[in-house]
Amino acid sequence: MTERTGGNTPREREARRLDPSRVPATQVRLRPLRLDDAAELARLEHRNRRHLLSGAPRRGDDWATPPGQRAAIARMLAQHDAGTCAPFVILLDDDPDAPGRLVGRITLQQIVRGPAQCASVGYWIDEAESGRGVVTHALRKLVAVAFEGLGLHRLEASTAVGNEASVAVLRASGFQEIGYAPSMLRLGIAGEGWADCRLFQLVDSRTGDGTGGSAGATSMSDDGTSSTDADWPRIRAEVPGLAEALALYRAVGWNAYTEDPQTLGRALAGSTRVVTARERGRLVGLARVISDGASIAYLQDVLVDPDCRRAGIGRELVREAFAPFAAVRQHVLLTDADPGQRAFYEALGLTEAHDVRPPLHAFLRLRP
Repeated sequence: MTERTGGNTPREREARRLDPSRVPATQVRLRPLRLDDAAELARLEHRNRRHLLSGAPRRGDDWATPPGQRAAIARMLAQHDAGTCAPFVILLDDDPDAPGRLVGRITLQQIVRGPAQCASVGYWIDEAESGRGVVTHALRKLVAVAFEGLGLHRLEASTAVGNEASVAVLRASGFQEIGYAPSMLRLGIAGEGWADCRLFQLVDSRTGDGTGGSAGATSMSDDGTSSTDADWPRIRAEVPGLAEALALYRAVGWNAYTEDPQTLGRALAGSTRVVTARERGRLVGLARVISDGASIAYLQDVLVDPDCRRAGIGRELVREAFAPFAAVRQHVLLTDADPGQRAFYEALGLTEAHDVRPPLHAFLRLRP
């Protein structure tokens, strides 16, 4: 269920089109939902309570509190572990001197595998950010996660009749209207009654006849543009599915992760930024960064399928992984004492600690 994102009268649409404050796609990021988002989400939910009630289910009194949000996040993370949900927060990188601001949520929910390979889409955004294009950019990025990251075939969305702003977001992201459902959902807008909804879908045109999706074999990139299959391998920010990530880690022989899949899943979900490389939809590379967004960005993993090495994929993964942290002073990693590793990272502008002037020492504690 899509929730309200702001007004959409002709005058409001024209004002937004001419508004210099509209946000470029490069400033919008998705990050997996975390338990420590509870306090900030509670603050936003409380501030937007009246705004969100018009397009969301009626909530209990504790919903817009940190404990209420923590309980809700825990339920969603349990669904994620079961493979039926992929929840994200929407971050806005509009201040170069500050980490991304959390401004909303967007979720792939009710994920169905088997012959359907589909999911429904839900999102909401802080009313103060409505009309700046943030949700449209976020939804386009979620589409890429769904089709290229999770291998889904079809996305569906519903929005209450009268929520023209969400209709505009869906259409701008390629969704097509497919029906009308009277008395479909019990929402705040309907009080104790049931809201009529408009139904939309988007089909991955690479895996079908294109009905309901874009024409041709195209997919949406991070900046909202489309690209053809000839552009593979594709580098993009996304958290891959655990099964395909495990297959990649096995291919490179990183047994510490493959012998403990749950730890790998938590590591990927808890990373600040994860980028992948895909060739014809298959995961062939991955890099991830942990960062406070201000003083340090730590590059934890860089791996490329052995069959795809020496094609520049590793270099592009590192570049894309560090891209949002250009203003961060410390870019750090630990890696094997292999001469080839040193040459690779030095070619990317990194320096071994003992070669820095004045020299530095690196210390760590590894659990047995």
